[in-house]
Amino acid sequence: MQKLNTITMAIMMAFSLPLAAQETAPAAEDAAKQAAKNDTAIEVISVTATKRKTRLMETPVAISALSEAQLRQSGVNNVKDIADLVPGLDISTATDQAAPVISMRGVRSTNITELGDPAVGVHLDGIYSPRMQGALALMYDVERVEALRGPQGTLFGRNSTVGSINVISAKPDVSGFAGNINAEAGRFNSKNLGGFLNIPLSDEFAVRVAAKGLKRDSYLEGYWDPNQYDTRRLSEDVLNAPVISEDSYQGIGSTVTQRENWWIDGAGTDPEAQRVRALTPAGKKDFYNNANEHSFRISTLWQPAHGLFSNHTVFQQYVNNSAGTLDLVNCDQLRGRPDEYGGDCSSFLPSDNTYQAVVNVPGELNLDITYLRNTLNYSLSDELSLVWQVGYEDMDRSSAQDSETGLDPWDGAIYFLKGTGATSYSTEIQLQSDEFGDLVWITGVNYFYEKTTTLGYYDNPMDDKAFWDQPDRSTKAYALFGQATYNITDDLHATFGYRYSHETKQDKGGRTYRCSNADGCAPGWFNRTALNQLPVDYFNDPALYASFFANDNKGQWRNHDFRIGLDYNLSQDTMLYSYLASGFKAGGIGDVFEVVNDRTGEVNRFETQFDPEKVLTLELGAKSSFLNNSLNLQAAFFYTDYTDMQYASVGSIGNVERLSPVEDENGAPILDENGMPVLDYQNQPVIAYYTQNVPGSTIKGIEFEFDWKPYQNGRITGYATWTHARVTKDWLTKWDYDPEYLFNLSYEESIDPENTLLTANLKGNDLAMTPRFTANVSYTHSFDLGRFGYVHSWFNLSWKDKSYTTIWNLDKHLDDMNFAVSDEAAHYITDKRDAYTMVNASLKYEPQSQAGTPKCLLIMPPMKWCSTGITPAKALTKAALACHVTTVSEQVLISKLCNC
Repeated sequence: MQKLNTITMAIMMAFSLPLAAQETAPAAEDAAKQAAKNDTAIEVISVTATKRKTRLMETPVAISALSEAQLRQSGVNNVKDIADLVPGLDISTATDQAAPVISMRGVRSTNITELGDPAVGVHLDGIYSPRMQGALALMYDVERVEALRGPQGTLFGRNSTVGSINVISAKPDVSGFAGNINAEAGRFNSKNLGGFLNIPLSDEFAVRVAAKGLKRDSYLEGYWDPNQYDTRRLSEDVLNAPVISEDSYQGIGSTVTQRENWWIDGAGTDPEAQRVRALTPAGKKDFYNNANEHSFRISTLWQPAHGLFSNHTVFQQYVNNSAGTLDLVNCDQLRGRPDEYGGDCSSFLPSDNTYQAVVNVPGELNLDITYLRNTLNYSLSDELSLVWQVGYEDMDRSSAQDSETGLDPWDGAIYFLKGTGATSYSTEIQLQSDEFGDLVWITGVNYFYEKTTTLGYYDNPMDDKAFWDQPDRSTKAYALFGQATYNITDDLHATFGYRYSHETKQDKGGRTYRCSNADGCAPGWFNRTALNQLPVDYFNDPALYASFFANDNKGQWRNHDFRIGLDYNLSQDTMLYSYLASGFKAGGIGDVFEVVNDRTGEVNRFETQFDPEKVLTLELGAKSSFLNNSLNLQAAFFYTDYTDMQYASVGSIGNVERLSPVEDENGAPILDENGMPVLDYQNQPVIAYYTQNVPGSTIKGIEFEFDWKPYQNGRITGYATWTHARVTKDWLTKWDYDPEYLFNLSYEESIDPENTLLTANLKGNDLAMTPRFTANVSYTHSFDLGRFGYVHSWFNLSWKDKSYTTIWNLDKHLDDMNFAVSDEAAHYITDKRDAYTMVNASLKYEPQSQAGTPKCLLIMPPMKWCSTGITPAKALTKAALACHVTTVSEQVLISKLCNC
C-alpha cells in the first residue's frame, strides 16, 4: 500500500530550498521527466467509490478502474463492451427494449421495462442514470470508468444491490488548449470517428467539446419472407419474389413458413397471396444488428482563483438510428440434432449459421437521450465542504421488431411508438469533512423523480393485439444517508454507514387496449388479403380497439441500509479490509389486467405486484503493492445472502373463457364446410410479462486482480474469479423454459398456470449468467522510436467457464421432471452456455509530441489553495487526490509547487 512518505519527503525538501516557485518549477519538471523515464512504479489511481477521491489501493472495497487508454485499446464503445474487463461482470442485451442487462456477482435484473429497476446502478459523473438504455450511450473522452462490486446501498442508494458502474467524463482543463481526433475502420464496413477540443477561455474557465460517431453494417445473414401473414411492410420486389410452390406442405423451401405453413393455402381470397415464394436476401446496411449512432458532449469547468469552489457542467446527447437487434437461434448448440428431434438450423433456416434471421418486419430503433449534469464543489471552510449534484435525463424512443423471426407460422411483432420515453430529475446535497482528522465523514440527502410514458403494442396479425397506453408511470424516491470512518489507531480504521430510503411508484391513467377477431377489431381469421390492404400504421390508434382495462396502481416501500467495516494497514504496502453491508431494490406495482369472460361477460382482475429484493454481503479483502510499487495485487472473498430476487418472464397469471378456434392434434384450426375456423368458448390463460420473487439465494466467491509493470515499457494486468451462486430456498413455480417441446404440450397447456405437470422446485439451481470460473490477462508493450514517437502493442486473452443463460437449469431436472423428450433431445435445447475464450490484439502509433510524462491537469490549484492559507500538507494532498493518475515523479513536482 502506497503511503505519503515519498510526498512527505518532498515537502521537507521543498521547505529546505528557499527558491521561488517560478524558479523551481522548470527544474522540478525536468527532474520529474527524468524520474518518470526510469520509473517502473505503477501510477497512483484515484477513485470516487466513497464519493470523495481516494486512492484505489487504499479504498476498502472491491473496485476496478479503467482509464480511457485501456478502454480505447480494448475497443470499448459502450457499457456492454466492458463485460470482460471487470471481474464478476456479465452483460447481455434485452432486444425488445434495446437495453443492456447487467449481471454482477450473480445478481441481475431481467425486467428492464418501465416497471423494473436494475440491480447494478449506472452513474454518469456520479449521477444516477435510471433507464438502462442510457448505458448504451457511446463511451468516449472519459477520464475513467469505475466498477464497484458489492452492495453500495449506503452511499449510492437505490438499485445498487450488487454494485455500481460510474462513467466519469474528462473535465475541461484551464491550463492550455488541446485537441485530439481518432478514426477506426473495421469489418462489416465499420467506421468509428471521435475526438475532443479543450478551450481555456481564461485561467479560471474552460470548455471541452467531445463527439463520437459509429456506423457499421449488419453482421447477420438476413432474409425478407413474403410467406408470413403480415406483408404490409415488405417491398414489391419481395412480394413478387419467384414462386417456388403452389401450396405449402410440399417440402419445398428452407423455412417453416415455406414448407409447412398450415394457414397459407386458405389465407385470403387472392390466389397470388397463397403461393409460396422464395426468400429475398436483405441488404446489410439497414438490417437488424447494424450500428448507426452518434453523440456529442459539451462541458464547462469554472474554477475561480480564490479556490473556494469549482463548478462542472455537462450537456450531452446520444442518438441511435439503427435497425435494432434480434434474438438469434444458437445453431452451434443445435448442430447435429437428428431429424426426429427437429433437426439443426439448416432444417428450418436457409443455412446452418447462428448469425442469420428471416423476418417480415423491418427493424427500426430511434433512441434519443439528452443529459444535463452539474456538480458544484464549495469549500465552506478548511474542514468542511459542500457538494451539490443535479442531474436531468430525457429519453425518447420508438422501435419496430419482428418477434418470432419466421420460426413459427404464428406471426408477431412488437412496436413502440413515438411518445415512448422517460424523463428524470435527481439532486443530491452532501456535506463532507476534510481528510485530515481522526474522523472523516460524509452526510447528505438525495431526491429522485422519474416519469415514464409508454405507447406501443404487440401485434399478432392473425388475431389478438394488446395496445399499451401508459401516459404517467412515476417513481419518487428520497433518502437520507451518512457514512464516517474513524481512525481507531494510525493503522486501524472503522467505517459506519446508514441510509434511509423511501420510494413511491404510481401508475396514473394507464390503459391496456384489446383487439381481436372476436370483438371485430381485427380483420378476422384467414382474412390475410384484407389485412394487407390496411395501412402499416392502422393499429397504431387505440381508438380502433374494442375495449380497455385500467392500470391505475400505487405502491410504497421503505428501507434501512447499513455498512460496518474495518480496515487495517498491515504494513506500509498492505491493507486488509472487511465489511458487512446491505442493499435494497424497491418492489414494483406491476401491471393490472382486467379480462372479460367472452361467455359470461364477467370481468376478471389480475394484479402483478412484486416485493422488494434485499441483499446482505460480507466481504473480506486485501490490497498490496510489491516490488517497489511495480506490482499491485487485490483479492476479495464475498458471501451474499439474497432475499426475494426479482425474476421477470412471460407467463400466465390466470385463466378466462375466450371464443377461440378449435384446433386439431397438430395445433391447426378445424375448418367448417365454408373453410372458416370452428369457434367455441375455451378456457385460455391470461398471458403477461410479470415479475415474481425468488425466495432465497446465496452467492459466494473469490476475486483476484493483478497489475504488474515488470519494466518501463511493459505491463501485465488481469484477474481470476470463482463464483458459486445458487437458489437455496424452496421455490415452487411453473416451468416455462420451452415447455411445449419438453412436455409435448399444446401452447394452451404449456401456459396454463394450473397445469400441475409444470410445477417445479428450482431450489439448488445456479443463478443465470454466472460462470463458476473466469480469467483475463492483458499484456502491453511500448516501443520507443525516438523522435518518431511510440508504438503501443496490446494482447488480451479472456476466458469464461460454462454457465446457464436462464434460472431453469434444464439438465438438473431431467430426472425429477416428467419431460416427454429424451435426455438426448434435451441436450440440444439446453440453457447451458459453453465455456468460451476471446482473443484481442491491437497496435497503436503515438507521435512523440503526445508522449512523455503525463501532466496533472490540476497542478496550479495547489498554489491557489496555498494562497487561501491552508497548510502545505493539506494543499498537497488535495492536489494529489484531485489528479486521476499521479506518478511518483509528478507527486514530487506538485510538492515543490506547494512551497507556499
